[in-house]
Amino acid sequence: MRQDDKAQREIRRIAYSLWAEDGRPDGRDREHWERAKLIWSARNNDAAPDVAIENPGIPPELTDQDEDAARPSVARAPRLKH
Repeated sequence: MRQDDKAQREIRRIAYSLWAEDGRPDGRDREHWERAKLIWSARNNDAAPDVAIENPGIPPELTDQDEDAARPSVARAPRLKH
């Protein structure tokens, strides 16, 4: 069996489990598939290509308690079009 076929089968199994855990809703197949791909990538130590994390830079010192200071944020990846 090819590696791609094996990965697709595993992602399909994960997506099915997510769908069942969410109460088997209609119309959310794309959401479950994308979540399954992220889970599969994490389990296989692959970097998820459509997830980007903004570099927060140097963390503030413990004495720096300025509430107005900018906080690091996580950049959201754009939704894939299929």
